[in-house]
Amino acid sequence: MSRSLMALGLTILLVSVGAVAFADSHEEATVYVWINAMKAKPGQGDALIANLIENDGKQFDPLVESGKALEWGIAMPVVHDGDDPVSHYEWVSFVGWEGVDKFMESFMAMRQATSPEDLKAMGEQWSALVEPGSHADVINRSVHIGKSDLSRPGYIHLGYWTAHADNMDGAMKLYKEYAAPVYDKLLADGAIQNYGLHMPAVHRSHGWTHMSWYSTQNLAARDAVTSAFDAKDAAMSEDEMKALMDKANKAYKPGHIDQILLVVHHKMASGGAEE
Repeated sequence: MSRSLMALGLTILLVSVGAVAFADSHEEATVYVWINAMKAKPGQGDALIANLIENDGKQFDPLVESGKALEWGIAMPVVHDGDDPVSHYEWVSFVGWEGVDKFMESFMAMRQATSPEDLKAMGEQWSALVEPGSHADVINRSVHIGKSDLSRPGYIHLGYWTAHADNMDGAMKLYKEYAAPVYDKLLADGAIQNYGLHMPAVHRSHGWTHMSWYSTQNLAARDAVTSAFDAKDAAMSEDEMKALMDKANKAYKPGHIDQILLVVHHKMASGGAEE
């Protein structure tokens, strides 16, 4: 979805960005997360956030409140590489492509009700805030998700992995057998808020095949996550660890990329927090 089509933009998280508030009523449905990445012009970061909340909120808030979307939010990267291509992520989570259709219907109705002069002013405002050519979309499909406590996430922790093309089933099986039980325990203990796994729904120039994520209220929760995985590994015998590493090497290519996102705005369905 292009920025011109969106006028002032559709986003998800990076981000993730994201962390999906997944109600029990949606348990059997497929969730799609539409992520919009952009880079603010120098000194315009706060103004961009305010612009997204005011203008995109006119579209997204009613969708969330009516249950046509699960959540939407804005996040910023915590870890930087220098000359980063992205400074802000915005995301919206929908139940099935039907949910995206509901958004498009609302968007087109609002666009048709806006005068050419106002559309031009909106475009000029956007151009003053965002670096030209920095906007990019990612649409992910949620292939695994935990049970959210429906509280506002403070941070979203991401890991990007690339599976071998001839062993996609093995990559998914490894995640469910090894990682998911650890995250389930962390979720039950209240150490994390939710977790899940995404795969690209619309393939573009992604260099990854799987994006793992978990959400927390604070960064200290990373210690609990690290300790939980360390404990799982320590409980394995030498043979069990060797077998695990063999499965991992057959499922995924070496190396992965991590990112941490700070959530600066979030609204979810089912009475979730808004800020």
